[in-house]
Amino acid sequence: MTHKYRAKLGMAALAGLLLAGQAAVSPAAAATPGAQAPAASAVAYSELSILPGGTTNRSFGINLNGQVAGDSGTASGKIRAVLWNEAGEPTDLGTLPGDDSSTAFSVNNTDTAVIGRSIGTVERAVRWDHNRRITELPGRPGAATTRAYHVNDSRVTVGFSITADGNWHAMRWGADARPTELPALPGDPSAGATWINNLGVSVGASSTAEGRNRAVRWGADGRVTELPALPGHGDSAVTAVNDAGVMVGGSSVTASSPTKAVVWTRGGAVRELPTFPGDTGSYALALAENGVAVGYSVTPAGKHRPVVWKTDGTVHALPFGGPGAGDAYAVQNGVAVGVVTESGAPSRAGVWRR
Repeated sequence: MTHKYRAKLGMAALAGLLLAGQAAVSPAAAATPGAQAPAASAVAYSELSILPGGTTNRSFGINLNGQVAGDSGTASGKIRAVLWNEAGEPTDLGTLPGDDSSTAFSVNNTDTAVIGRSIGTVERAVRWDHNRRITELPGRPGAATTRAYHVNDSRVTVGFSITADGNWHAMRWGADARPTELPALPGDPSAGATWINNLGVSVGASSTAEGRNRAVRWGADGRVTELPALPGHGDSAVTAVNDAGVMVGGSSVTASSPTKAVVWTRGGAVRELPTFPGDTGSYALALAENGVAVGYSVTPAGKHRPVVWKTDGTVHALPFGGPGAGDAYAVQNGVAVGVVTESGAPSRAGVWRR
């Protein structure tokens, strides 16, 4: 798959991360000319605690209970998967035996199942249960990288596995951790999955041998369907899908050209979401059930700014402490989480509350 889509997956919630629920971003509002606004009103910014001795952390997923999944640096200099409780207190989730680093990308609403990766000599997909017991989610045989990006309320999980030939394979794991490969589009050598809703519908991208990404949706039965890019565009990917079947992601002319944030209806019609005024591109990474989407907009200098798209289709910047860059990766109940890097400072797990 192309470097551009890999970058999206590497962020999770494309990954991934990747990566989400959504109910009703209005296609009409998304396409309304001039549906842009300069800043989110009445939004408070804060940062989550770092594990003792660490200097950096990141947040990638949030559930309806206010628990946040991500990672944090430690006193030993390692990165460990973290679950923050409703009070913002972090718990180190640990790693698979023999590994030294991990990241959590998603936490579900029903039984606090957390999924992500554990890293040693290879990168392995994992799931932590409500007792923080860790289970490997097996990838393709011999894969050096397997990553889990999103888990639904039935503990069904999606992600990808990279084989020695460099091809990506979209994966789905059942509640019993058994793996199933989700097919790429006919003729494509690679695919990656970023999100799964509570009806078992998964989304992501399929990639041609030439490196062109095509937005796809897999039904609960595993059958793959291509979704359209914006008119004149040849590269696209879906990052999130909600229980109503609405999807968000990005579309671009080529894999190397600026990306525009988009929303797809349940029927598959695509509409562009507005880029922040004066910026050159954008990407929608997640969508709440009330129709609010989050992601980033790209400044003329190439920096990411965290943004939110309201249900009326307008885009607003999410504030943070000072000059720098940021991405919003997940949103639930009016609370968004993401990663902020202020100028000259380590990355921090950011939280925005309306």
